[in-house]
Amino acid sequence: SVMKGKTLGLVGESGCGKTVLAKALIKTLQKEAKRPNGKVGKIDAKALNGKDLSKLMKKVAGGYLIIERAAELSRETAVKLSLLLDSDDSGILMFMEDNRKGLEQALGRDEGFAKKFTERIKIPVFTSDELVEFGKAYAHDLDYEIDTMGVLALYNRISNIQRLDRATTLTEVKEIVDEAIEKAEK
Repeated sequence: SVMKGKTLGLVGESGCGKTVLAKALIKTLQKEAKRPNGKVGKIDAKALNGKDLSKLMKKVAGGYLIIERAAELSRETAVKLSLLLDSDDSGILMFMEDNRKGLEQALGRDEGFAKKFTERIKIPVFTSDELVEFGKAYAHDLDYEIDTMGVLALYNRISNIQRLDRATTLTEVKEIVDEAIEKAEK
């Protein structure tokens, strides 16, 4: 059977891990769907507007395209992408990332394009406990352990950020852990 291009919208605030999630999904698909050879392309929507789209789609044929900051997508680009996805028989999987408003803007550019996006993944806001667990796992991946005092310090740093009327992101937790590792190495 011919596999038509599929599209997926990833919704979340800046720094919440949309690209990290997209890459993790791609890795899983490469294993599970036995598509290890599909190239992965990542591009900002603004940069995409100025590209030769048919050339780009040939480059990622059978693979994956991640479009960041989707709100910047022009109407012309949306229409062209929609047509290229219609004629794609390699099974490209396209991810579009932005916050809810940005994704709505991008999908509002062209009805045909909007119809292609059947799946949406909304990235949740994490609790302090989840963020600390992520921090511990991240440190562990880098061959470090966070001791009890370190965990308390991490909770403290997270609660300090969280007061500012918005959720703390995974990116911020990574930065805190990176900083702690740098200090530990000194």
